[in-house]
Amino acid sequence: MSNAEVSNQYVRDLMGHMTAYLVEISGKNDLKDVAQQPDVILSVSCMLERLRGAASASEPRTQKAIYEMGFSVMNPVLIFLEVYKHESAVVYLLLKFVVDWVDGQIIYLEAQETAAVANFCMHLLQLYSSHNIGKISLSLSSSLLSEAKTEKYRDLRALLQLLSHLCSKDLVDFSSDSMDAPGTNISQVVYLGLHIVTPLISLDLLKYPKLCHDYFSLLSHLLEVYPEMVAQLNSDAFNHIVGTLGFGLHQQDMEVVDMCLRALKALASFHYKETMAGKVGLGMQATGFKDPVGRLQEGILSRFLRLLLQFLLFKDYSTDLIGASADALLPLILCEQSLYQRLGNELIEKQVNPSFRSRLGNALVSLMSSNNLSSTLDRTNYQKFRKNLHNFLIEVRGFLRTI
Repeated sequence: MSNAEVSNQYVRDLMGHMTAYLVEISGKNDLKDVAQQPDVILSVSCMLERLRGAASASEPRTQKAIYEMGFSVMNPVLIFLEVYKHESAVVYLLLKFVVDWVDGQIIYLEAQETAAVANFCMHLLQLYSSHNIGKISLSLSSSLLSEAKTEKYRDLRALLQLLSHLCSKDLVDFSSDSMDAPGTNISQVVYLGLHIVTPLISLDLLKYPKLCHDYFSLLSHLLEVYPEMVAQLNSDAFNHIVGTLGFGLHQQDMEVVDMCLRALKALASFHYKETMAGKVGLGMQATGFKDPVGRLQEGILSRFLRLLLQFLLFKDYSTDLIGASADALLPLILCEQSLYQRLGNELIEKQVNPSFRSRLGNALVSLMSSNNLSSTLDRTNYQKFRKNLHNFLIEVRGFLRTI
């Protein structure tokens, strides 16, 4: 069917009775009783699977009809999430339908439609959070705990994918109007989603490779697109994200490490550019502070500068990561120049061999001065610093690792 209108009408005729069924069931006065009947659970699940299949097959000529299909069941989806909050299988189907529908639609939507989808996703996240869906009780037996972790893992992956698809609107947009139009609030949904999702993602759950990949993919993208939103997170959520970044840098999966380095680059470059413009940047999150006991805690940029230098000089890693490491290291050094000097002096003082001391001192100077390196964060300067770091590591890594 080459004609778009004919194609859209075909989809409407094919899917209309399914959406009508879900709307009808969700509107019943005795829904709480009816919904728990096994045949109704099965019917709702089958309809969601079919809608998800249609959503996954979205293409430009049928996009309009599939948007209408999803729009018509927005309210039923929220109602079913409430009614089936204890039915993990149905909750997962609801989330996956929304994920696939948003994925296929978001880049085509006009501002008004985007606002409707963003508001729907915000309500979905709030409802998910209000029922504490995804929380795990430590009092469960080991077998139930394992099952609960698996369910939570699936839900969290779906929520991470949903946030990632929403973010893609700022990278690819085929709509005809401006995203600056009133009512478009994707960043608010992402902000809310971070507050809801990040506390649920423990380091244990990040040992699931697929969840780990989705989480760091979203995190690197969020920090690149919405760094100002991350800076506004409450201290618990922000510290959780920072903690997971440290965890990710030590992973064996090179792609995960690369995404963490991209996230660090975005975080440090945002702070540097903002402070250079006289703004607060990451504010209190970037500076050292005293904990409740009175001990001085290092700021997050200082911590990652120390961690990244340690990683580059002493750890085993693929040389393919040097470019991404350089892109993260440059803004970190520019943000924390005094710490960089201090760490460099500490390394020099540890060298017993005078020749090594001299070579290390010269290499540290060359790292920040060769190739006419400046203090700007433009593409040319990043390329220069990549060359400098490559030469620096060739010069010093060998003898530093033998001491």
